[in-house]
Amino acid sequence: MGIDKRMVAGAPQPIAPFSHACRVGDLVFITGQMPTVPETNEMLLGTFTEQTHRVMQNLAIVLEAVGSGFEHVVQSRVFITNMGHFDEVNGVYASYFEAPLPTRTCIGVTGLAGGADVEVDMIAWIPPAVG
Repeated sequence: MGIDKRMVAGAPQPIAPFSHACRVGDLVFITGQMPTVPETNEMLLGTFTEQTHRVMQNLAIVLEAVGSGFEHVVQSRVFITNMGHFDEVNGVYASYFEAPLPTRTCIGVTGLAGGADVEVDMIAWIPPAVG
């Protein structure tokens, strides 16, 4: 069993040297996604709500490309620059999942790359292909 490191077509291109995802066995480790618009590769610097939706949409692109989805996420980490927006970010984040929810950590940070206010990374299970 090796490590499958991959870039994902259609996802925002990284601004640093890393892959979108690394698969080890039936788990995929997805790098932190920023509120970057895939079509322009420019950062969406709107409200915390707008940024969180864009981040989750970017994660959906990567999850789909590797054969997984939000229903298979086992752990995520949310990074936000202002804990005063904790409830706002939680509301958007939770809207992408059905119960039971994955494990999660939320970390308040002093800054994120590109001036973003929200970043989320994930670990997900890749179910066996059906067919």
